[in-house]
Amino acid sequence: MLSKTLLDIMACSLCKSDIRLEGDKISCTNAECGLVYSVQEDIPNMLIEEAFRPCPACKQQRKWIPEKDTLLCEHCGKSFKYTPNY
Repeated sequence: MLSKTLLDIMACSLCKSDIRLEGDKISCTNAECGLVYSVQEDIPNMLIEEAFRPCPACKQQRKWIPEKDTLLCEHCGKSFKYTPNY
């Protein structure tokens, strides 16, 4: 079981939003990003390329384009690009 302290300091690898533990998965709380990371043997796998990347519009898996920090749904065309708030 992941500790609350660890979860409190972790953030989504893509958009840096808060995360929440849901069973054996960690979910991003940002609805537009919505990445879902796996947890195996109490070790979170926070790699974007290995996360489930559901499209908020059609729920299909989105393609990760790392050089553009973008998630693209090839089914409906909806995209999400991380833009830092500096």
